[in-house]
Amino acid sequence: MSVRFDTVVLTGATSGIGEATALRLAGMAHTLILLGVEPEQEIMSTIERIRRAGSADIHYIAADFTHLSEVADAARRVRALAPSIDLLINDAGVPGAPERIVTLDGYERTVQVNALAPALFSRLVVPALAEGARIVNVGSSAHRIEHLDFQNIDLEQDYSPIAAYARAKLAMVTWSSLLAEEEAATSTTVVTLCPGLNDTPLSAAMTGGTGGPPSRGAARVLFAASADVPSGSYLENDSVTAPSSEVLDRDNRARLAALFAERLAPFARRSIRTGR
Repeated sequence: MSVRFDTVVLTGATSGIGEATALRLAGMAHTLILLGVEPEQEIMSTIERIRRAGSADIHYIAADFTHLSEVADAARRVRALAPSIDLLINDAGVPGAPERIVTLDGYERTVQVNALAPALFSRLVVPALAEGARIVNVGSSAHRIEHLDFQNIDLEQDYSPIAAYARAKLAMVTWSSLLAEEEAATSTTVVTLCPGLNDTPLSAAMTGGTGGPPSRGAARVLFAASADVPSGSYLENDSVTAPSSEVLDRDNRARLAALFAERLAPFARRSIRTGR
């Protein structure tokens, strides 16, 4: 029997693995809420292609994750559209830029978009999750090549595009594991995966464009969405495996949790005051 979902929220839905996942979900979901950085009028052809791929009721929300206020606003808009969500997929991500970029929020761009933003978005959407909902976070095996230097978390020293991307994914994989712990008393499960190397705009920016088609990565995302695995699992090649020791280190976990709480609390509070 094919897997079906009532309401699905997918970030990073307008290119690469996210778009390939959206094309599959259009035939698997009743309601599909897509998030992307582009204004809707600029990607109408993409949205229409996703609509034609299935019978799902498609909604699109534009949000630039380099602005945490837009992330909070997007979460509010999602909750207005969908009071009950079965599946949340955090796929939005950017490659490490050739030169270090600091967002207007004051954080290194790759860390903000790939780790801080999905953490904030998820925290604000969690109250709308249905019984037995799942959160899928798209990480990367690249997290294994970096470490969490909390004295230089925004890479003010020794910046490189690869280090920025790997550290952001390490922060994301660690946060995802922490989120699973937070949700342990609920029916929500959290699964993180590496989608493998896929020929996408992101990989083209990082490696010059190598790997399999985005549909291969989408298949791994959708496997994680319904796989019978424990909450908190990290998947590579569709199999549960241990993340790096950096993810499991108690001090790292405590310090990352404190860092995320400090950086995200103002935006979470603002969203609450404006009626999220």
